[in-house]
Amino acid sequence: MEAIREIKTVEKGHVNICLPRQFWGQQVEIIVLSMTQRDEGAIAKKSLRGCLHQYANAAFIDREHEAWQNAVDEKYGDCGCFTLDISCG
Repeated sequence: MEAIREIKTVEKGHVNICLPRQFWGQQVEIIVLSMTQRDEGAIAKKSLRGCLHQYANAAFIDREHEAWQNAVDEKYGDCGCFTLDISCG
C-alpha cells in the first residue's frame, strides 16, 4: 500500500489534491486531521545529555578508559595480535 501525505490549507471548505496516475480509477481513503499552528523555527531541540546519570557507578568511573578493551578481551580473548591505544588529549 502506498501513501501520500500532504498538508493543505482549507479554502472556503475545499481542498485540492492532485494524485499520481497510479491512483486514478481506484478507491482511496482520505483522512482529514486538523493541524495545530506552530512556528517551525521555534521548536526547541531536546538534549539527552545526562539522562543516564542515575545509572552511573562511581566505582567504575576510573576504569572507563579501559572498558572497551576489557569488553573485547572478555568476548574474544586476548589474542595478542595488537594493542590499540586511543587517548584523548
